[in-house]
Amino acid sequence: MTITLSAEQEQAIRNAIQAGFVRSVDEFIDTAIEALPREESGFDKEAAQAAVARIRELRKGVKLDLQGMSLREFAHIGHRY
Repeated sequence: MTITLSAEQEQAIRNAIQAGFVRSVDEFIDTAIEALPREESGFDKEAAQAAVARIRELRKGVKLDLQGMSLREFAHIGHRY
C-alpha cells in the first residue's frame, strides 16, 4: 500500500517520534489504527438515553445540602486518614 502524506502530516509524525510518543512510523500507524473506534465498542445511543432517564428518575426529590462545605470537604466526612 502506498500512502501519500502532506508535509504537515510528515512533520507531525517526526514530532511524535522525537517527543518519544512512538518509536517509529510503523508504531505511529499502529497506534493510530488502535485509536479508531470498533463496532463492538460503538456508542449505543438508546442505552445512553435509557441510562440518563434512569439517573433522572433516581435523583427525583434528592437534595444535597452542603451546609457551606465544598464538595471535597463533604466527600471526606467521616473519612479517616
